[in-house]
Amino acid sequence: MFINLHVHSAIGSLLDSILTVEQAVKYAADNGQSHIALTDHGTMHGFVEQVKLCKKYGVKPIVGCEIYEVDNYLEKNDSKEYTQPRYHLVLLASKQVGLQNLFKIVSEAATTGMYKKPRISINWIKEHNLGEGIICLTACQVGRLSRYLENEMYDEAEEFVNLLKDTFDYVACEIQSHKTEQQLKCNTLIYKFARHMNMPYVITTDAHMLSANQIDTHSIFVSIGEGRETGETYVGCHLQNEQDVFQYLGDWMLERVVQQGIDETVHIANMIDDDIDYGLDHGNIMPTINVPEEFSSHEDYLHYLVFEKFDNKFGWMNEEDQKIRRERLEKELPVINALDYTDYFIMLHMIAEAADARQLPRGYSRGSGANCLCLFMLGVTQIDSIRWDLDFSRFANLGRKGSLADFDWDISKRRRKEIIEISEELFGKENVAPIATFNTLATKVAIRDIGKVLNERQDSPYFGQIPYSLRDEVTKMIPTVKTLSDLGEEVEKDVLLKELVGKDEKLNEVYKKFPLWFKYVMELEGLPKSRGRHAAGTLITPHPVINYCPLCLDNERNPMIQLEMHAAMDDLGLVKMDYLGLETLDVIDDALKMAHLTWEDVDINHLNLEEQRVYDEIYKSGNTVGVFQFESAEAKKMCIDAQADNIEDIIAINASNRPGTKNSFPDYCKNKLYPDETVVIHPDLKTLFSKTHSILLYQEDALHLLAYAGFSEEAQDTGRRAIGKKKKDVMASLYTQFHEGLIKKQWTEQQIKDMWALLAKQAEYSFNRGHAVAYSLLAYLTSWLKTFYPVEFLTAVLTAKSGNTAKLSVIINECHRLNIKVLPPKINESTLTFKAKPESKEILFGFGAVKGIGESVITKIIENQPYSSFNDYISKIPDKSATIALIKAGAFPTSNKMKLMKRYASLSYERKEYRPVQSYGTKAKLLIEWDINVDDYKIGKKVDKETVLQLYNEKRKEKFDQEQEQKYKAYMEDFRQKYAKDPFLWEYESLSMFLTDNPLQEGVDLINSNWDDAPNGEKTVVLCVISDIKRKKDKNNNQFAYLDLITSDRIIEATIWSKQLQEYFDLIAKGKCLAILGRKEDDHLFVERVKPYTVWLEKIKRTKSVY
Repeated sequence: MFINLHVHSAIGSLLDSILTVEQAVKYAADNGQSHIALTDHGTMHGFVEQVKLCKKYGVKPIVGCEIYEVDNYLEKNDSKEYTQPRYHLVLLASKQVGLQNLFKIVSEAATTGMYKKPRISINWIKEHNLGEGIICLTACQVGRLSRYLENEMYDEAEEFVNLLKDTFDYVACEIQSHKTEQQLKCNTLIYKFARHMNMPYVITTDAHMLSANQIDTHSIFVSIGEGRETGETYVGCHLQNEQDVFQYLGDWMLERVVQQGIDETVHIANMIDDDIDYGLDHGNIMPTINVPEEFSSHEDYLHYLVFEKFDNKFGWMNEEDQKIRRERLEKELPVINALDYTDYFIMLHMIAEAADARQLPRGYSRGSGANCLCLFMLGVTQIDSIRWDLDFSRFANLGRKGSLADFDWDISKRRRKEIIEISEELFGKENVAPIATFNTLATKVAIRDIGKVLNERQDSPYFGQIPYSLRDEVTKMIPTVKTLSDLGEEVEKDVLLKELVGKDEKLNEVYKKFPLWFKYVMELEGLPKSRGRHAAGTLITPHPVINYCPLCLDNERNPMIQLEMHAAMDDLGLVKMDYLGLETLDVIDDALKMAHLTWEDVDINHLNLEEQRVYDEIYKSGNTVGVFQFESAEAKKMCIDAQADNIEDIIAINASNRPGTKNSFPDYCKNKLYPDETVVIHPDLKTLFSKTHSILLYQEDALHLLAYAGFSEEAQDTGRRAIGKKKKDVMASLYTQFHEGLIKKQWTEQQIKDMWALLAKQAEYSFNRGHAVAYSLLAYLTSWLKTFYPVEFLTAVLTAKSGNTAKLSVIINECHRLNIKVLPPKINESTLTFKAKPESKEILFGFGAVKGIGESVITKIIENQPYSSFNDYISKIPDKSATIALIKAGAFPTSNKMKLMKRYASLSYERKEYRPVQSYGTKAKLLIEWDINVDDYKIGKKVDKETVLQLYNEKRKEKFDQEQEQKYKAYMEDFRQKYAKDPFLWEYESLSMFLTDNPLQEGVDLINSNWDDAPNGEKTVVLCVISDIKRKKDKNNNQFAYLDLITSDRIIEATIWSKQLQEYFDLIAKGKCLAILGRKEDDHLFVERVKPYTVWLEKIKRTKSVY
């Protein structure tokens, strides 16, 4: 038997391996191999999946890593002249202590040692005694041993191997089963060295793919991922069995030599302890929670915390309402304790309390947490679940025993780091770490990139046959599906090509013509291509995170775990907190401060939710710009269609504007507006679904229906989830119970069938009402602020969107609609951000939104306000680029920016003063160069030197002044060319938009359309100014160009092909105002016709034709 001890997976060896972990484990099982190793380059991303799949397939895992080892892992100064050599070395965990040591080694390499690659030094491992419980293999041809032997550095090789022996429990020389000439030569050197050193040698494959016939697929993958050619590097780098090894190495050495290397793989595999605890199947691992000594248990402490502020929250209610809430809390607590959520709830309370102490803005709730009244009492949510009729069983019920509690936080985006600091302060810095996430190769990207490689490679069978147009056409044949992300946000994903081939006629035609292209795409689509940091997920553990898995660095060089969310939570049972930065919270916080209000002043539990001005001015009229969750065109239309005039409408629209739930919204509107015409399957539904006008919208509606049919509380949520996941066997048994329950309620067979069909259809897409309530209430607060404090609110929105020109333009247009003036910055009034002036209904641009000014300069400008004059300003702020940007932005009081710019240019010119000389040289020089005859200034025989010197200086000064004037003119012209051209574009250059003087405004008003409204693939007219041109040559050596087009609200990228470029050559120049007719493709414009803007404007006025 042969064991694969050197294996790379796609998730761990990113852009280098195309082998999935499951393929590797299944291969071992199919080939009767008792063990399978995973040794990815510098990471251990896949070890949890490896262990889990090994259990599934009956194979034993060998967890390892192929580290990058260097002489000095702290050295990070590679140069053209010298790069520190980096070598490979395979480490395998053979004992429990070895696994923990491997985590530490890999973490140190991927954090402290991270420099291009995660690097570590063997001496560091030895000094920290981290080689215990680890088996070491000398790796491939990039290993230090191979390099030393190839370079005949035999003493160094012996010294290196002795260091390994002193560091690790067991060391074996590595021979690889590849049939290339270079590898076989290297194998011979290693075999002889092993015999010389009396060391074991082992045969490995350095597998990066499943089988030998994937070598071309792998080559394509490396090419599109890293842009490098593989050559013979990966020949033989696939999973092998004993027969394969003899096939590759049988001619290299005697059979017994090969057999000994094979036997060593089994010997090493048998050295791996069977009882290593990899951390799976331990249930939920909670952080350590300490409770005050006066409480006998954690349950008692939680009970105290829940009821501690009961009077504060509900004391103003009548006795009946208070009783309902007490009973609900007493009902929730036993379930929470039974599910082992007690410590988790205390933990949430601790975090919320610490966040509130910092006045850190938090959302009302996220997900189903709003359904839990205990969380409201703990200050974790701001949603009274009784008031909003939210089922606790949707959040937690006894049927969820064993599942990990999961609560998501919405936090100020600007201050999100503080919630991490809070977690570290409460639970220990080493016990808190963000979670990794992996981006995959999307189908459309794979089609484009692989097609491009096959089209451009001269050795490709499709060389020159897959042009951009064909790649683009095939990409458009791939549909997308809308789904919800881990964070509950709507996202689009490509349907996999392998799911479409054979079902789509057009795709099949291309497949028949280019089978290899499609083969490569189907083998590579969905493979991991890059690692990032989860947007919100953060682990909190009872002991240092490094005890459970290795660490690495995110893009900001902060430590994070090397595992993705499901491996950390579902498999290792670690507690995850989702801390999602929500920009809306910063908008509200800023608006409240400008309005001199606090969050307590707008407490959503006491705010008037029946303000008709809010509904009339915002929702019913569709004026939802800036309103959280309601800014899309679809949301606006839904508000108008429903004539939204109460908070339940807002909640229903929010829940309906999701994948799948949109279909029932027209019925909601019809039933609301025309209640007498409402048609329902059974009359009882009018009561059951009263809040949604008789439609099944929320997940809680499904729970109510199942409860109505006689299901227990636990069975309700279990049933809802089973129906949503289309588990047929479970659904069959559910239907029997459902049928029996409704028969007892006097339903007919047809009514039951129709209701079941609707339930089955909607359960997959219905939305959690708790989440909808929390987000809709936050939306209402933004609407309330917009209604009663419009200047402050829209100022806050502008500040939040200051980096998004397109969004800014939309908000500024909304300001204009509300008669709020948005003005350029003012040098004596503006601050870093936008400034509200509610008394005059004005908003000033902030200096931070002006391009070309650094934050340190802005700080200095603000510190020195006010300025008595322009001269006073330039004397205090001697920053040329900032001053020019501010002049262009209109920050200085002037009616003529160009005049002020010339004045600044003149003031910034360093004039030189003429310095008189004290001697005038020879008589001949004076006469020839200066037309001064010394003899004319004789008094008697003596020259009047004083007069001659005076005349000489006068002439010199005249020449000096003339030269200075020429230099001044040259300077002013150079200044104009560099900084003062195209004054009609100055505002755009500095503020990224036309604010007070848009040269295109008349045309924009006439056609009344924008880029976002133009359908993809259709023709549209773009009014623009050309800001940049990049001229290129196509494969026929014809010139075409890429254009950057400034429009009223954004920059649009465009392509003008050679035919159109020749036809409109004179018009394609920087600064030209144009009307361009083109085809919109994925936010890109392909130019077809071009007219000068003024010519187009005159024609449209005359003919009313858009082009």
